[in-house]
Amino acid sequence: MKKLLSCIMLTFGASQLFAGGFQLNVQSARSLGLGGANTGFSWGTESVFFNPGGMCNLKGHNFTFGGSYIMPLVSLQTPSTDNINQTSPNSTPIHFYYGGEIIENLYAGLSINNQFGSSSSFDDDWEGRFIVQNISLKTFTFQPTVAYKIHDYISIGAGFMYTTGNFAIEKAVPVGSTEFDYGKAKLSGKGTTYGFNVGIFSTLLDNDHYRITFGASYRSGQTLSLKSGQAEFSDIPVSLQGTFPTSTAFTGELKLPSVITTGISAQYKINDKNKLTLVYDFNYTGWSSYDTLAFDFDNTDTPDSKTTKAWKNTPTHRFGLEYALNDMFFFRLGGYYDITPIQDGFVSPELPDQTQFVPTFGFGMMIKDHVGFDIAWIHQDAERESDLTDAGFTAKYHRVADVITFSATIKF
Repeated sequence: MKKLLSCIMLTFGASQLFAGGFQLNVQSARSLGLGGANTGFSWGTESVFFNPGGMCNLKGHNFTFGGSYIMPLVSLQTPSTDNINQTSPNSTPIHFYYGGEIIENLYAGLSINNQFGSSSSFDDDWEGRFIVQNISLKTFTFQPTVAYKIHDYISIGAGFMYTTGNFAIEKAVPVGSTEFDYGKAKLSGKGTTYGFNVGIFSTLLDNDHYRITFGASYRSGQTLSLKSGQAEFSDIPVSLQGTFPTSTAFTGELKLPSVITTGISAQYKINDKNKLTLVYDFNYTGWSSYDTLAFDFDNTDTPDSKTTKAWKNTPTHRFGLEYALNDMFFFRLGGYYDITPIQDGFVSPELPDQTQFVPTFGFGMMIKDHVGFDIAWIHQDAERESDLTDAGFTAKYHRVADVITFSATIKF
C-alpha cells in the first residue's frame, strides 16, 4: 500500500517548455537577436535586468516594453505508442523596463517581466496520465533598481526582486472502481518570494575605432513558498476517500535558481555610422537548488509527496554579432549553446529538456534617437531519448519551438 501511495503522489513537478530548465530567456528583442547576450554591453534599459551596472550609460529617461509569442510543439514516442503530442498552448511572456539618471551619477530603474513559466497538457487518458495530464507555472518579477557611476569607466548597480507565482498540476490517480477507471488529483497554489540582482560594468577601451566593455552580474535564487495550496481529488473509490478526500490544503516550495553571468563586447567603428559589435555572455545557472520537490498535505492520511529532481548546475554560452548600417538600421544574428540540467533517469514528459544549440536572428530600427523598434526570432529543434526511472516511463522526445519577440523603446 505504501508503495502504491508513493507512486500516486509521484512527480508533482514544475513545467516549462522553453529554454534550459524552466527559465524564460526572452527578456528583450534586442538581446535575443544576439543569442541573449547583454551583460557585457549596455544596449539600453534592458540592463536593469541583465546587468544593473550597465544602466549608467543611459541618457535621459528611457522606456522599453514588449513581449514574446512562443509557439511550442512537443511530440513523444514510447515503446508502445507513436506520436503522442502535448497540446501546449502558445504563451506570451512580457517585459517592461525603465531607466534614467535622477541626480548626477545616480540612476534609477524598474523591471517587470516573466522570468519563469509556461504550461503543457496531454489528453486525459494518455499513456503517461499517472505522471501528468495538465501543468502550468506563471510568475511575475518586479525589480526596482539603482545604479551609481563611480567613474566614466566603471559603474555598479543593484536591484530588489519581488516575485509572485501561480502553480497548478493535474494527474490521474491509479485507484479504479466499478464506476471509474482511475481517480484524478488537482493541486493548485500561489506564493511570493524575494531576491536581489547586482552587477558591475566597465569600459576597458574606448577610442576612435574600438570600444571594449566588460560586465558581470548575479541574480540570487528564490524560493516560491506555496503556503495556501489546495488539493482536490475526484473519482476516488469510497473506500479510499479518507486518504484522498474531496479537498485538503497543502504547503510546498518551488526553488527558482540563481544565475551568475560574465560578458564582454568588442565594437569596431568602421566610420561615423557603420559599426560592428561582437558580444559574448557566459551564464552559470544554479539548478542544483532544485534537488527535490515536496508537498505536505494537511490531511494526515494523505501521503506527503517528495520527489527527487537531482538537477545539475549548468553553463550556457551566448554570442552574437550586430551590424549597424547607420544610426537607424541594425542587423543581428547569434546563438546560444544551452546544456540541460536534467540528468538521464529524471526526464519527465512535461519537461523533456535537452542540450541544444539554438540560432537567433534580429533587426532593429531607431527613429531620430527617440523611438526604436526591435524584433527577434529563434527556432529550437531538438530530440532526446531518456526515462523517468521512478515512474518506469521511457520516451523519445522531439521538441520544436519558434519564438518571436518584439520590443519598443521610447527616449526623452
